[in-house]
Amino acid sequence: MVIYGEYLFLENFIVGMLLIMLTGKLTGYRPRMSRLILGAGLCGLSGFIIFLPLPGALSAVIRIAAGFLCAASAFGFKELFKTTGIFMALTFLSGGAVLALLLWQQQPAVSHQGIIYIDVITYFKLLCVGTLAFGITYWFVKLIRSRNMDMNMKGKVCLIIDGKSYQFRAFVDSGNSLREPMTGKPVILIDEKGAAKLPFAASDMPARYRIIPYKAVGTDSGSLDGIRTDRIIFGNHQIEGVYMAFYRGTFGDFEVLMNKEFLEGGLLQNV
Repeated sequence: MVIYGEYLFLENFIVGMLLIMLTGKLTGYRPRMSRLILGAGLCGLSGFIIFLPLPGALSAVIRIAAGFLCAASAFGFKELFKTTGIFMALTFLSGGAVLALLLWQQQPAVSHQGIIYIDVITYFKLLCVGTLAFGITYWFVKLIRSRNMDMNMKGKVCLIIDGKSYQFRAFVDSGNSLREPMTGKPVILIDEKGAAKLPFAASDMPARYRIIPYKAVGTDSGSLDGIRTDRIIFGNHQIEGVYMAFYRGTFGDFEVLMNKEFLEGGLLQNV
């Protein structure tokens, strides 16, 4: 079988993108589009390992290093071993599924150094099956998480700001998808009661200060004062760099309105 470099790259690029997206769904770390493309591109380039005459041990080391590089490029270095481990596990599972399908359909393929190359027609079939499997897996993850949503709507939230901790009564609003526009980080809202407990105002922290634009029902546009937190802990969820906006009003029995991000974290986010 003749191996075409462009097809080899494209096959591994598309598979790598699907695996990175699924890893993000499982871990809750969703890469930006630029990082997703970069990680998938490195997956595509890693396919050329098939041409290298490497001994078994060195080949394994290079493939593991490639897995770390792809995960780091897509998700950064935060919890790198976790994201890489899940990414590699999904890679092994997908490789096993491909081999099983090839044997079942008796399709020709080339396998070397842990890389599988198949012709374009066969690959198109596998891509359709893989996309369907990705959709089913994503649906299953969402189903499991939805079973726990009602239990995780209310509770105490711990805000860590400038190394100090502050606790408030919080409620997760599934309609709050507000994000800081520059970083894409989720935004939570603190009302006037909660803000009164803080020993500072937003203007007291110029290095953390942001203007948070928003749209709401009956309001075309508006803005809120906000600051960047070190970390927010709500139940089993921990997210760094979340922004807190100061809401001009009260939330009744609660002081903080959480972002829906705290309901939609990855299935394995806290493993």
